Amino acid sequence: MSKAIGPMPHIEVKPAESAAEKPLRLALCLVEEEQSLAPKLRAALRTIAFDSNQVPDWPWLVAEVKAGASLSLVLPSKQRLLLLSAVDAAQARLHPQALLQALSHGAHKPQQLLKQAWQQAKRPEIEERDTLFLEQSLELEPLCLQLEAFAKRRLAQKMAGLPFQGKSLALASNSPAMALILSQGTALSGSYDKTALSSSCDEKALSDSCDETALSGSYDKTALSDSCVSSFCVSGLAFGKESSSGLCSQGAPWLLPLTLIANPKTLLSEAQTALQQAQSRLSQSMSADALARWLTDELKTLEQSFSGIAPEGGEYYSVVLIGRDATELIAESELLMGQLQKITSLAELPELELITPNGSVFCAKPLGPARLCFVYPGVGTAYHGMLGALKQAFPKSYADFEAAATAENVALSTLLPTALNDVSNETTLSDKEEAAPSPAPTMTLAEQAVAGVGASVLLTQILRREFKLCPAFAIGYSMGEAAMFAANGVWDKPFALVKPTLESRIFSEQISGALTAVRQEWQLDARDAIGWNSFLLRIDTGSITPLLQNPAYSRVYLAIRQGPSCVLAGDEAQCRALIKALGKRGVAANRVTAMHTPAALRVKPELTAFYNRPLSGELEQPQPIYISAGSEQPLKPARLERKQIAETIATCFSQPLNVESLLQRARKHGAQLFLEVGADSQTSSIIQAMAGKQLSSDIKAFGCDRKHSGAADNKALLKALARLISHRVPLATAALYPQLARPDNLVT
Repeated sequence: MSKAIGPMPHIEVKPAESAAEKPLRLALCLVEEEQSLAPKLRAALRTIAFDSNQVPDWPWLVAEVKAGASLSLVLPSKQRLLLLSAVDAAQARLHPQALLQALSHGAHKPQQLLKQAWQQAKRPEIEERDTLFLEQSLELEPLCLQLEAFAKRRLAQKMAGLPFQGKSLALASNSPAMALILSQGTALSGSYDKTALSSSCDEKALSDSCDETALSGSYDKTALSDSCVSSFCVSGLAFGKESSSGLCSQGAPWLLPLTLIANPKTLLSEAQTALQQAQSRLSQSMSADALARWLTDELKTLEQSFSGIAPEGGEYYSVVLIGRDATELIAESELLMGQLQKITSLAELPELELITPNGSVFCAKPLGPARLCFVYPGVGTAYHGMLGALKQAFPKSYADFEAAATAENVALSTLLPTALNDVSNETTLSDKEEAAPSPAPTMTLAEQAVAGVGASVLLTQILRREFKLCPAFAIGYSMGEAAMFAANGVWDKPFALVKPTLESRIFSEQISGALTAVRQEWQLDARDAIGWNSFLLRIDTGSITPLLQNPAYSRVYLAIRQGPSCVLAGDEAQCRALIKALGKRGVAANRVTAMHTPAALRVKPELTAFYNRPLSGELEQPQPIYISAGSEQPLKPARLERKQIAETIATCFSQPLNVESLLQRARKHGAQLFLEVGADSQTSSIIQAMAGKQLSSDIKAFGCDRKHSGAADNKALLKALARLISHRVPLATAALYPQLARPDNLVT
């Protein structure tokens, strides 16, 4: 039972506090009832009742949570807002709508308090500039509405912050003087809808925000609420019900590319003109037939621009809008317009890449096809129901994929598992205490490897055959090296590798399972138990290397270096002791794999022999340049040899993986646009986190699948294609709207 306490004392204005050394990281979770919570958390909650318009004493509440309390703030409507530490929320399997990163209060103006809050949140200046700022009172009920809108991305003027980081929301109040910085949590997210302005946000706050961090675009209320397009088009173009294939089929978001010709001096004005014209057409009364013709013309213009030459003195650029209907597309164009209007100097253009949470995008310095690199992730990315929506969108590619698997007696469920537990087995290690040992994973290393390759093969076939994408380079993260050769058709009958992988002693016994290679490395006999695990840490490896010389950590290995984070592997007890000595928080992978450790070096000859596979007689052209962590020199497609490929993969698997070094070599050869081709987007997140710090700031990395966002309707893939178009990477558009090729299916 939760413990109720009396009403809070009236809030008092306290002297301004200096910014704390660390961000707060407190979870804000909206729940309907406490009965659905974990018993341990339910017993620990302290309940505080509020009137609808009561302003909580936020500094007091934060101090209570920092002291270890978990609070339940209850409104008369019985809605509850939980305020607790992010670690406690994660352990209770809660998905917060937002994380409270910073709080500043005192007798200063909101702008000064906001600056202090940004310092505490440790958010970079670029994100501060692109964060929505709302100046309003901080009563509990309006704040709950803001949290719901923020989690669902219904704050219509909110641009994306830094890639793969939680988006930010700044809230400030004059009475009492206070500023809060929130970042998005893991609760439901999605695109905003036409009711957002009236039901989820304070419209006046959106339009009249006095801070320069607020965007300057405005909305046409008639277009938002009364668009005649939405009266006959539930989602996208209203084609016949039988037209269900294609990425932008009925019920899915649709993509609208706008092609323009400009030079650096005219680019901003041309982009704004293109957006204004699109808004005008979307606001008009158009039949579905007319709408389809317009979209067909835009797609045709885009494809022609890929192969054509712009008039002298100009270049082709692309603005891409994504939305489920005309209303969303208008809102998306307004969102981009607001950001474009903030550009005051041509010097800002080279770094300008605007991306909305919905995926609409405009890039002022396209990187082009010569910079495109396919990235193949390692093991552990498979999830329940992954890539399931691709079957309806791309029936031919899916059927070909299934047929190739069947020809090698491989079940589709082996390549695309559907029986995975959707709840992550990962656990955290807090700064204060060690996490309890975690249960074993539900998939073996070999099963995870096969599932990862299956996802990469299917997505590569779709990207290359349906969209005619031709990567200039390819790299793999760990076991992704094997996936990249299989997915690009280098090996003859790549699915013939599935059964040997599942049956190989290398993956079931030597570097996983019983870990016989580890037993040899540690000189153990059959009676000695091995407790093995690996942990992800957010720490520079320079802080760890000296400690690894300590005999107390002789069985801990720095398996993977990846810029601001790394992966430790080895004896679980020693790993946890080392993490505790560092004063850090680790995330246990709970996968038994000794890859990238000295134990793997013991089986390098077996690995080389295993991957010495026959090459395809006719390589799918054009082939990318393969850049491997196991070879200093790239593998050129004209000189691919089976022994060389096998030695490269074996070297990668049997030595520590230095992702930073791999990416630096890829960048040196010309790769800048990194598209992850596999389930989820873990590797592209790692790459983007390194960009601008360990790597060049002009690197862009993104995935075409997301576990918790866009998997059901392939929206992550649509957003990736939009970004490629904005970077002027040629691709075929027929797979977006195959129904446009059948005018008899159009609704008139």
